[in-house]
Amino acid sequence: MSAKRQPTPPAANRAPRFPTTTGGLYDLDALDEELVTATGPSSSAYHDAMEPKLDNLRSLDKSTATFKEMIRAAEADAASHAARVRGYDEVRSAAPISGGGGGGRGGGGRETSSWRERLERRKRWDAKSEALKKEVTTIVGNLTTPIEGTQAEVASVRLARWQRALELYVYCPEETGVDLLKLLEKLIEGCGEEDELLDALSQASQTSTSLVDQTSLAVRDAADALAEAEDAYHIKLEAHTMLVNRAAEQSEKIELQFRTNGSNALKIGQQLEMAEAKKRQCDTASLLIRQWWMMENLAEQEELSGEELQVNEEVRGVIPSSSCRMDPLFTRPENSLEAARALKSLRTVVKSRGNSANGALLDPVSRHRFDVTSRLVQRTSVALEARLIQSFSEVYAAGGTYDFSSPDAATRPGRLNWVELRNSAMALSYFDGGRGLHKRYVQMVVTSRFPELFQGGSGDTSDDSDEDKDDEQLDMDSMRQKLSNLFHRVCEVCTAEFQLISNVFAYSVNFGKGGGDAMFDVTSLSDAIPFQVARALLQRVISDPNDGLHARINDLLDSIDRRGDFDAGTKKLDTFVVVHEKAAGLFTMLKESAQTMLMPTGKKSSEEYQAVSDENARAVASLIQFLTTQEMALSSSHRRDYLNLELRLLHHECCYCLDRIGAKFVIPKKSDIRRNTGLGHVGGPATYSAPVMPLDKQYLKKIGFAGLLNGPLKQSVLRQPLMHATDSLARARLMFGTGQGGFGDIDSTARVVTGIFSQMCTFYGNSFIFPIIEVVGSLLDTNPPSAPPNLPFDENSPAPDLGVDGSFWVSIERIHSAAKAFDRELWAEQRAGSERVWEILAGSHTSLTLAKDLRMSFFQELEERGETAILRALDTISTHIQWVLVAGGENVTKNRVRPNFSDKSGSGGPYALPAGSSLENANSPAVKSLTFCLRAQFVHTQAALTPQSLSAFWTALSMRLYDILVTRLLQHYFISMVGAVKLSRDVEALRSVAMLAGTDHQHWDMLRELLTVYMTPPNALKTILVGPEGDPTSGKGLFGQAGKIQALVFMSRRIDYRVKVNNVFQKSTWVVELLEDLGVPDPTDGIVNIALYSAQSLRNRRLKS
Repeated sequence: MSAKRQPTPPAANRAPRFPTTTGGLYDLDALDEELVTATGPSSSAYHDAMEPKLDNLRSLDKSTATFKEMIRAAEADAASHAARVRGYDEVRSAAPISGGGGGGRGGGGRETSSWRERLERRKRWDAKSEALKKEVTTIVGNLTTPIEGTQAEVASVRLARWQRALELYVYCPEETGVDLLKLLEKLIEGCGEEDELLDALSQASQTSTSLVDQTSLAVRDAADALAEAEDAYHIKLEAHTMLVNRAAEQSEKIELQFRTNGSNALKIGQQLEMAEAKKRQCDTASLLIRQWWMMENLAEQEELSGEELQVNEEVRGVIPSSSCRMDPLFTRPENSLEAARALKSLRTVVKSRGNSANGALLDPVSRHRFDVTSRLVQRTSVALEARLIQSFSEVYAAGGTYDFSSPDAATRPGRLNWVELRNSAMALSYFDGGRGLHKRYVQMVVTSRFPELFQGGSGDTSDDSDEDKDDEQLDMDSMRQKLSNLFHRVCEVCTAEFQLISNVFAYSVNFGKGGGDAMFDVTSLSDAIPFQVARALLQRVISDPNDGLHARINDLLDSIDRRGDFDAGTKKLDTFVVVHEKAAGLFTMLKESAQTMLMPTGKKSSEEYQAVSDENARAVASLIQFLTTQEMALSSSHRRDYLNLELRLLHHECCYCLDRIGAKFVIPKKSDIRRNTGLGHVGGPATYSAPVMPLDKQYLKKIGFAGLLNGPLKQSVLRQPLMHATDSLARARLMFGTGQGGFGDIDSTARVVTGIFSQMCTFYGNSFIFPIIEVVGSLLDTNPPSAPPNLPFDENSPAPDLGVDGSFWVSIERIHSAAKAFDRELWAEQRAGSERVWEILAGSHTSLTLAKDLRMSFFQELEERGETAILRALDTISTHIQWVLVAGGENVTKNRVRPNFSDKSGSGGPYALPAGSSLENANSPAVKSLTFCLRAQFVHTQAALTPQSLSAFWTALSMRLYDILVTRLLQHYFISMVGAVKLSRDVEALRSVAMLAGTDHQHWDMLRELLTVYMTPPNALKTILVGPEGDPTSGKGLFGQAGKIQALVFMSRRIDYRVKVNNVFQKSTWVVELLEDLGVPDPTDGIVNIALYSAQSLRNRRLKS
C-alpha cells in the first residue's frame, strides 16, 4: 500500500487499567477515552514488516489486465496478508508477556492472543448470549418471585438471581426489561443490616469485575477483526485505484487524439461535401445536356420532315404512347413531376441566352437551332401545364369528402383524392410558381361552392327587375336569415378550403421521386404558396367588384335605400348591425383558420418543423393583415353610412315623438346648425349634424299648464326620446365595440357614443326641456290683483294659489323626473353591466372627459333655468303674500280710526286696538287666510322639489314673509298693548307655517323677543331693554340680543310712544325720561334704514358675531 503506517506507540502511552473506587466499584467517569472511542489502526500499522505485500496485484499488467483479474489478485493479496498477521499473532501469544516489548493489535501492555482463541471466545460469547435469550422470562420473573428459607439461603439465592440478571443485562441489553438502577435496587432490597449490605455489594463487585474482563476481551477481539477487514478493504481499494488510473490515462489519450485529429476530420468532411455538391452539379448538368439534346433532336426532325410535331395531342394523351414521337417523360402522366422539373431547367437555359457571352451562339446555324429548340420547349411546357391543370380540375370537380387523416384515406370511395391533387400542384409549381393553377382553383371554388354569389351576378339584373323589387315588401327576418346563411356558408367553405390548401399546396422538400439525384429544392417556393392561394381565394370571395361578398352587401343596402322612407332607414340600421356582427364573426374565424389550418400539425420530423422559415411566418402575418384590411374596408364605409343614418334617424324619431302630440318647432337658422363635436374624425367630413329645433314658446304659452302636462310633459312623451337613444347606444356598441379585433378599438366606440350623447344633450335640453321650463316660469303672473281680497278665505273651499298654480309645481316635478331619467338611462354612472354612456366611455379618458363636460353643461343650464323659474314662483308668492297681508289686512280695518293717535291717513294699522277690545279671534283675518294658503302651497312645493331645494326655497320664503311683516310694521303700523297680544299670536302663526321646511328661522325668534316692548308698561321697559342691573353696556336684555338701535326702533312703534299736543305729535314724557336714563339718543329722530332690519341683515349680523 502507498500510505505510510504510523509508528508503534511507546510503552509510556499504554492504556491504563480500569480505575476503581474505594468500595471496589469501577469509576465510570474516570475510564480512559480509548475504551469508548473508535478503534485505532490495525496491528500491521505498527510494523513496517507487516505492511501488505500486494505481490499478486503488482504482478498484473496494468494496461491489459481486466477488472475481474484485478479483483481476484486483490483477494489473494488480502488472504495472504491475513495469514501473515495471524501467524504473527500466534508468535506473540506464545512469547512471554513483558512490559517493554512492541505492542500487538491492542497496543502496548495488552495481553496478546491468537486468532483461534479469539474465535473460540466469540463462539462462547454467542452461545452464552443465546442461552440467556431463551431464559429472559425466567430471569426477569425470578427478580420479583419471593424466596423461602433461612436468611442465609434467601441471601444466597437472591444474589444468584441478581448475578443472572446482571449477565442478561450485559450479554443481551436489548432483551432485558430492567435497567442498571433497577438491578441495584434489587441487590440491596433485602439487606436490612450493614453486614448483609456489605457482603452483597462485595460479591456483586466480584461478579461485575469478572463481567468487565470478559467484555474487555470481546471489545479487543472485535477491534482485531475490524482491523483485518480494514486491511482487506484497503487492498481491494488498490485494485479499484489501478482501474481508475488506467481509465483516466486512456481518456487523456483519447482527448489528445480528438484535439489533434478533429480539425483534420472537419476539413476532410468539408472537402467531401464540396465534392458531393460538385458531383450533383455535374449530374444535373449532364441530365440537362441530355434533355436539351433530346429536345433539339426532336426539333430538328420536325424541321427536316416538314410535319409539325403534335405536341399538345401527345402530351394530353390523345395519341397512343406507341405512336408518340416525344420522349415518354413528357407523355406519361406518372412522369409529370420529373417532366415539369426538366422543362423548368430547359426554360432556364432558354432565358439565359440573352445573358450568355458564348461565342458559339454567334453562328447563325447554331442560333437557328437554338431558336427552334426553345420554341419546342415552350410548346411542350404549355401543353404539359394544360394537361396538369385539366387533371387537377377533373379530380377536384369529382368532389368527395375531405379526409386528410392519411394518404391512404384519400383513395377510399367517396373521398376527395387530395394526394393526386398535391402531385399535380407539385408539378405545376414549376410553371411560373403555379399561378395558372391558383387562378383555376379559385375560379372552381367560387363557381362550385358559392353559386348564390357568382352565378348570375348583380350585373345581369335589369332596371325593371330593380323596380319590381322596390315594390315588394321588405322582409327583415328573411333578409337576416339570408345574410346569416351567406356568412355561414363563406366561413364553412373557406375553413374547409384552408385545410385543402394546407395539404395540397404545402410541398415538402423531400416530396417526389428520385430522392436526391436531380431533386429541385422548392423550399423557397413552398413556404408562401399556401398563403398566396388563400389570399387569392379570400380576395375573390370578399372583394370581387361584381360578385363578391362586399358587393352583395352593398346591393342589399342599396335596395333598402331605394325605398326612401324612414321605416326603411330603421331597417337599414338593423341590417348594418346584422352585417357587422356576422362579418366580425366571419373574419375572426377566418383568421383563426388561417393560423391553424394553413400550418398542419401532422406527423413531421424535427427537421421539417425547422424548415418553416421566416418567410413563412411573414406570409402568415401578411394573410392576417390582408384579412384585417378587408374587414376594415367592409366596415369603414358601413360605419360611416351607419353613423350618419343613426344620427339622422335618432333626431327624426325624437322630433316625431313631439310632432305626434301636436308640438310645433322653430325652424332652425343656418347658424344654429352646429357640427357634432363629440364625433371627432370618426364619421369623416360628411358626418351628420342634427339641427337645433327648439319647441315654439308661443305655442307652449298658448296651451298653458294643462296642455303642457297632457302633451310634452306627459310621462310617456318624456321617455320616448330616451328609449330611442338607448337603442342607438346598443347598436353603436355592436357596430364599434365587441367583436372587432384590432380594428374596433375603444376610442372609436367612445367617439361615436359621445356623439350620440352630445346630440341627445342638445335635443333633450335646447330643443325640448329648456323651452318648456322657460315657458313654465313665464306663465306665472307676479302682479297680484288690484282689488284687495275678501278676508277671511273659506277654508272649506280650495285655498287660493297665491299666483302659483299647482300645475306649475307638477311641471317642475315632471321636468326634474325627466332630468333624472335622462341621467339614469343614458349616463348610468357606476352601474356595472348597464352598457350605457359612462360604462362604454370608461376606457377612453378623452371621450369620457368630453362627455362629462357635456353632461355638466346640460345639468348646469337646466339648473339655472329651473332656478329662474322657481325664483319667479318665489317672487309671485311674495307679491301675493303682501297682497293678502297688507292690502287684505288693512282693508278689514280701514274704517277703524285710532283716536288721538291716528296718522295722516287716519288709521294706525290692524294692531292699534284700543283698550278693552275683544280678542276672541286667535289671529287676524289676513294672517289666518295667509297661513291657510301657504300650507296648501307647501303641499305642492314639497311634492315637486327635493328636500334640499325645498329647504332653500321655504327658508327664502320665510325670510321674505318676515321682511314684508317687519317692513309694514316699522313703517305704517302702531301697536297698542291689546294689539300686541294679537300681533304675538299672528307672529306665532306665521312662524309656524314658515318652519314647515328649512332650518334658518332665527329671525322669527328675534321678532318674538322684540314684541315684548309692546306688552310691557313704560315703567318696566328699562328692565326689558338692558336687564335687571340697568346697565346699558352689560350686554343683557334686548340691547344685548337684538341690538340697541333695533330695540329702540321697534319700541318707537308703540301707540303711546308719541302723544298729540296742540295737534302736534310729541314724545311721551316716559320716553324722554327713559332715553335720558339710558343715555342713548332716539334713532327715530333721523332717517331709519328699514333694510337694516331685514331677515338677511339679522343673519349676516349673527354670522359675524
